[in-house]
Amino acid sequence: MCKKILLLSLILFLSTAQSRSKNMFEEEKAENLRYNKTIRAFMAESKYMTDLVHKSYAYVVFPSIGKGGVIFGYASGEGRAFMRGGIWAGNVSVSQYSFGLQVGGQAYSEIIFFDSREAFELFKTDGFFNSTQASLVPFVSGISGDVNFTEGVQVYTSAKGGFMLDASTGAQDFEYTQRR
Repeated sequence: MCKKILLLSLILFLSTAQSRSKNMFEEEKAENLRYNKTIRAFMAESKYMTDLVHKSYAYVVFPSIGKGGVIFGYASGEGRAFMRGGIWAGNVSVSQYSFGLQVGGQAYSEIIFFDSREAFELFKTDGFFNSTQASLVPFVSGISGDVNFTEGVQVYTSAKGGFMLDASTGAQDFEYTQRR
């Protein structure tokens, strides 16, 4: 009797562990697909974007950043850093604080390209960028032109939706965590 209970407990434990493992696998697969779709959407816009993905030392992808504000603004999102060849190197979070003429809310995707190891290492350790921006997002629009934060860094965004009038200045704070 005791052996049967022990055997049934073991079977129940293993089936629960397998189910949990399968769910984690499915969630990871869906998350990877979200990043791949974001990268492909940017690449579909131009050959130049495709070249950046293939030739940059590293790039950071944010599938969705949410932004809102009335005079004072805030934006945040979660992303991944990839090395040349699409190797997932780490996770990145962004927080942006801004001040100026701004009203509304929007969601957008963003990719930051680094042309050298030095530029990427500075990003990983420093994590702060000043930003001045002007935009009008009428619900949905395409990819923005490039913005050079510093030498060796190019940033592209693509509005996903919302309505925002924005002429502001502020700072972006990036936090990089190495993937294990």
